[in-house]
Amino acid sequence: MGPTSIPIRLTLTEICAAALMETADSIDAARDTAAFVTALDGNHRLWLAMREVGMADGWTVPSSRDSEFAILRSSSLGRGVTDANVEALVAVNRRVAEKMAGNADIERIRTRVRLAYRENGGGGFVSWLLGGMRRKERLGTPSAPTGERGIGRPPIGLMASA
Repeated sequence: MGPTSIPIRLTLTEICAAALMETADSIDAARDTAAFVTALDGNHRLWLAMREVGMADGWTVPSSRDSEFAILRSSSLGRGVTDANVEALVAVNRRVAEKMAGNADIERIRTRVRLAYRENGGGGFVSWLLGGMRRKERLGTPSAPTGERGIGRPPIGLMASA
């Protein structure tokens, strides 16, 4: 960390909210089969990780209904998935991301997460996000400062250049 670096503190919930929005955008922007399959696979891995983390920590957001829907719809890698299913999947991702962000500005959260990625990331944004989620969960930090169990965790610093 050089003199021009400042810590960016991200909660597990912020990483999850940003990841949900990123995967929703990737699915929505996919214009060919390979991009669509890659986006669905990233979404599937994200929801599996969120379900695992959420169950271990007693999260109420996302709901088990949202989790099951997203996991089921993204697990087939596009086989048998209708346009309506894709639209619903994107909508679920965005709705859950907004709930997880609470009253915070989701675009600001995404910007902060992207800055942290640029400084610490590599190998693909969704993979980096999943790794960050798992690292934070393994650290076992207490519940969110807001007092809402499962909505977030105290910040753990990631570094970004100013």
